[in-house]
Amino acid sequence: MSPARPRRPRSLGRDDRAVSTTLGYVLSLAIASLLVSGLMLAGGGYVETEREQVIRSELEVVGQTLVADVEGADRLAAAIDGTVSVRSALPRRVGSSAYSIELSDQGGGVTLVTLSAASVDVSVSLRLVTTTPLAEGRVEGGELVVVYDAADASPTLEVQTR
Repeated sequence: MSPARPRRPRSLGRDDRAVSTTLGYVLSLAIASLLVSGLMLAGGGYVETEREQVIRSELEVVGQTLVADVEGADRLAAAIDGTVSVRSALPRRVGSSAYSIELSDQGGGVTLVTLSAASVDVSVSLRLVTTTPLAEGRVEGGELVVVYDAADASPTLEVQTR
């Protein structure tokens, strides 16, 4: 048997026992940061798409409500010879965005009702058919009134801000 060699004391300059722990910690933080950043980028686009879908759906419901109110005013105007005023209680905002309503005559009693959100590039168009002429115009969303006065020189339905 050979005699046991005496152990040399390790110097601090050559001690690398804790390097793997520190390196592992730094690598873990870097990987976690990359994953969180990727999720934020992917999730941000998803949230924006969902927000646009919500606004589009709300604009469709608001537009259908307005079309129904104008059609009701049209039926009343055809039935009576006087003044008609139908209130349309629409929300001021849809999906935290203000919106505008544009009425444009397409001819033959057909009007195109276009609702457009202000904060995102979303718009919805609906077709409206009336027997009474409907005045073209643009109004902001909110409390509206549909007015008709048979005493006017050229009586038309008109959507006005209340």
